[in-house]
Amino acid sequence: MATRDKTDERRAVGEEPAPPRPDARTQRAEHILDTAAILLVRWGYRKTTVDDVAREAGVAKGTIYLHWKDKNELFRAALMRAQEQVNAEMRQRIAADPEGGLPHRLWTHGMLAALTNPLTAAVLKGRTDLFQGLRGAFEPATMQQMLGDYEAYIVQLQGAGLIRADLPVSIITFVTSALKIGLINTPDLLGPEQTPSLEELTEAISDLIRRWLEPDRLHGDQEVGKRFAAEWLDKLQEIEQDLQQTEQAS
Repeated sequence: MATRDKTDERRAVGEEPAPPRPDARTQRAEHILDTAAILLVRWGYRKTTVDDVAREAGVAKGTIYLHWKDKNELFRAALMRAQEQVNAEMRQRIAADPEGGLPHRLWTHGMLAALTNPLTAAVLKGRTDLFQGLRGAFEPATMQQMLGDYEAYIVQLQGAGLIRADLPVSIITFVTSALKIGLINTPDLLGPEQTPSLEELTEAISDLIRRWLEPDRLHGDQEVGKRFAAEWLDKLQEIEQDLQQTEQAS
């Protein structure tokens, strides 16, 4: 009588098959990106070099150039990998939150998810060297596409009655973006002694967004809001994947 392997047994009881294991090239690339993220947090954008990453990762410098053509591409890929991890954490938080479809809760979960990742947390905690360097690594067209998708998400929320429809989309986009950028840059102006913790600021700004942006009487379906948030995150992921594929093909 033939025996079934563990994969057959899992499928027999209705479990999903295990995802394919990454090949050696993919594993090597992920190791390099994780190493680059560690060094970016440790030394900053300007001081970290491709030589540093190669040495720390235990690979030849030429190996890195098999994956990325220059420092900008390497560090941009490290940031995108970190952002993918943050987005996955966001999805789980939003899905588990009964109010996850509301904008102020999206802000909360986005910030708390970012704080779980060392690289994105370093950016949010006022490491302006990282912010300026990584921002400069993205093409203006990519930034505009991300902004356009965010505006489309705001329009969806207005149409679903989850945020006020009397405010222009451009104002909402600008102010909410300025809040996050302000979190990154303001500590340089005020100093660490005058800067509250990011956890405190997250809750305060969440409450500010709720009072300013959401209607007094909620008419929309929060589950619809969760779906819109998931769709927006999907679009961001598609942009990042397209960017990576374009770079790998060039």
